[in-house]
Amino acid sequence: MEKNGAVSGRTQDSVYSSLRMSIMSLNLAPGTAISEKEISLRYGVSRTPVREAFIRLSNEGLLKVFPQRETLVTRMDFKRTGQEFFLRKALEMAALGPFIRNCRSEHFTLLDEMIGGQTASASSGEYLKFIEFDDAMHRTIFEAAGEGLCWEAITSMCCHYPRVRLLSIWLGGIAGAIVNEHRFLVGALKRRDSAAAREALGIHLDQLSFEEKTLREEFPGYFAPESEDSPSVDFGGLRL
Repeated sequence: MEKNGAVSGRTQDSVYSSLRMSIMSLNLAPGTAISEKEISLRYGVSRTPVREAFIRLSNEGLLKVFPQRETLVTRMDFKRTGQEFFLRKALEMAALGPFIRNCRSEHFTLLDEMIGGQTASASSGEYLKFIEFDDAMHRTIFEAAGEGLCWEAITSMCCHYPRVRLLSIWLGGIAGAIVNEHRFLVGALKRRDSAAAREALGIHLDQLSFEEKTLREEFPGYFAPESEDSPSVDFGGLRL
């Protein structure tokens, strides 16, 4: 028989995971106000696991809690996005060499399958599936390189960059361009051409920086003002 603490922990994890997915998929739009009472009623749980989930999401920069007032889904911040992008690009560029040294034919089979899934998802306008295939493709590169921990670091630390990326593929022609960029990248990896792979990855990742102006114009309510400070991240109580 499980202890109450274990059940409570699972409930908290479930609420946290569900809320995080809703925020990352933009089902809970940036700027949306939510409350402990509302979420506890929605999931049929007490306020305690909801409160703990709010704390975790706030520490990740996905919620902004105003005590005794309200809790808001954070608006996307291009300053924070830039830092997350720096982390993502540095780690993935570093993974290309180990991937080329360690990759096997089955890895390319997986990469080709992911590109096929992206192509189908883009055609049907299923952008969440598109992102899932996109993430699976990049995760495959890290795992084949023997650097799965780096992918875990990216997914746990980066919460603004993925939301901006999802929003960007809603713009006309972006999804198709991403698929083509992936094809160039995988082609270079198949040839074991490190320089061409780095160039292809750089072009692919750098596209997002050129879309800021368009995204701000299309979705103004989703973004923090340029003068606003980036959401802080809790580094275990360290003063950084």
